[in-house]
Amino acid sequence: MKLDLLRALTDLAAMQDGVFTNDDARRIGLSKRQVDRRVGHSWSVLYDGVYRVSGAPITWHSDLRAEALAAGEGAAISHRSAAAMYEIPGGSRELIELSCVRWRRTVQPRLVVHESRRLDARDIKLVGGIPVTTPERTILDLASQFPRANYLEFVVQAARRKRLVKYESMKEMFDRHARRGLKGVSALRETLERWDPSSRATESEMETLLLQALRNSRLPEPVVQCDVTDAAGRFVARTDVAYPAFRIAIEYDSMQEHSDEFQIARDAARRNQLHAAGWVVISARHADLKCGGTEICDLIAATMRRTPEPA
Repeated sequence: MKLDLLRALTDLAAMQDGVFTNDDARRIGLSKRQVDRRVGHSWSVLYDGVYRVSGAPITWHSDLRAEALAAGEGAAISHRSAAAMYEIPGGSRELIELSCVRWRRTVQPRLVVHESRRLDARDIKLVGGIPVTTPERTILDLASQFPRANYLEFVVQAARRKRLVKYESMKEMFDRHARRGLKGVSALRETLERWDPSSRATESEMETLLLQALRNSRLPEPVVQCDVTDAAGRFVARTDVAYPAFRIAIEYDSMQEHSDEFQIARDAARRNQLHAAGWVVISARHADLKCGGTEICDLIAATMRRTPEPA
């Protein structure tokens, strides 16, 4: 009977990165004496009541799970650790960040604890069985650490590309938590004000940088991922960024990053199709955008002046 219980606990631990709690062992049916006999021998003590099966690999995920279990109900992996879980900008695996109402555990070198009274069930979801702040709440937490609207726009666009957030979900979370004096609120508010709910997400960080360069040059807000059609209404191409009224398409020139000759050929064919449909295609290179994109923006403005009446 005891072997069956131990096997059941081992199976449970295997599904939890080798980590389990005293409560897990007791729920399976092990007595306090049976637990005590294995602590420090078959099981490594991570925290009071939190163990790792001896021999189980020590991984980033197992460390995250152990910290969340140690913090107890209502705690969640957050900030840069949560961003790393979602694979969005701002993420880091070099440390473990966790949010909870109150922390009463031993401080660990890699552990950063954020005590928050404004963390509730709506802000937490399970990712691989680990409680993590939702993508929306994670972005708010990142705003407190990096309160810059341009940076947060990179984060939001990346989260949109991964279908992690929508405008409505971000706005709902922001309205619940935003309050005067909270660090990062102003920057995130500006980021949300830039967000046109009817627009598509950018397809890369460089496209986001292109969008910001156009905005910084006081050019009109462009259409992102614009579908171009011909006079008969037939689809021609989808452009990175466009000004349809002026028939101007701006394409991020990623050919320098492509080693695929077929992709290069497809890019060239798409641009030829746009030219044939009467559009001006302007290429934005990586080096241009890293320098602020001033020359590209001046060229776009000059092209607009040559088209005084929108098409």
